[in-house]
Amino acid sequence: MKPNTYIFFRNDQQQVQFEFDPADPSCLDHAEFKYFGRVLNHLEPTIQNMGLTIYVTAWTVHELPSYGPNVISCILQDEWGREPKYRDKVGMVFKTCGTTPFNADSYKHGDLSDIISNTLGQGKAFTTDGAGRLGTLISRISNKTIAPVHSIPLGYYAKEESVADIPFTERTNDLFFAGSIQHKKGKRFSIKRPKELARDRMTTALSLLAQNHPDINIKTTITGGFGESIVNANKAYLDNMVNTKICPVPRGANLETFRFYEAIRSGCIIIGEAFPKGWFYDDAPIIRLENWHDIQTIVPELLADQDRMLELHTQTLDWWNNICSEQSLSDHIGDKITSFYKAKP
Repeated sequence: MKPNTYIFFRNDQQQVQFEFDPADPSCLDHAEFKYFGRVLNHLEPTIQNMGLTIYVTAWTVHELPSYGPNVISCILQDEWGREPKYRDKVGMVFKTCGTTPFNADSYKHGDLSDIISNTLGQGKAFTTDGAGRLGTLISRISNKTIAPVHSIPLGYYAKEESVADIPFTERTNDLFFAGSIQHKKGKRFSIKRPKELARDRMTTALSLLAQNHPDINIKTTITGGFGESIVNANKAYLDNMVNTKICPVPRGANLETFRFYEAIRSGCIIIGEAFPKGWFYDDAPIIRLENWHDIQTIVPELLADQDRMLELHTQTLDWWNNICSEQSLSDHIGDKITSFYKAKP
């Protein structure tokens, strides 16, 4: 068989196309997909010489440079959860951030403002998703073969090889959050976005916790938007993460966030309101809140129970190593690819 071909392709906010070699773990670092580049680095030896063309893209959901049964599409940043309209033209699709704009968990937290904001946001996503879902429906009616869509973890954004881990009992940040409230700096809407509503609740709860429990070391840094956050990410951010016991993980523009993976990789205990559905979340050792205000009782009780803290820390690291790490995701994708093509005539 022919060697596999790996191509990075974007035709959305950016127009980019280049071929890359996953033998280099940093092959996608300059495209800001450090996690998935390392996943492919582990994957290639297990699927080599299958003659596959593997496209890696971000927001580009409805087009690829070429099609065929040996084409695999990896969509890594579609926060709207759209469905690609070329499912009848490729072999397989792997996708982060969900495969539908709708998530019922979005409606379980907050108040009427959250319901309205989530409904508007998900309605807009469904509107932009029409081409993909209509194309799949037509293909099904026509009895065409439809490529399976497999949900995969988003993974981390921040990555620094020089960050040294700190033993859990020696960590000095009881809680740590660094990030934005708004998605884009200076951009305000008459109706707040779901991300802003959720993070407003979280920061209010953290401020109250700090006021009522000055003995708890809470470290927060608020940035002007996601773009500013990622510019300021990496070394200082990760130095704090590996020095943290409990990490609040609020939703972003999507329920899926880089922060979740950056925190579990560091063994931080995760607390949050809403999380995505999926095999890499459903049984994760997460403290799930009804409301961010619940941290007023949950956090002090947790910090007072060192045995429980260490248990959750260990379970979290196990979840990273066995479910979400680069090697584990590579094994998962490799199993899906080999079983799929082995079953084909």
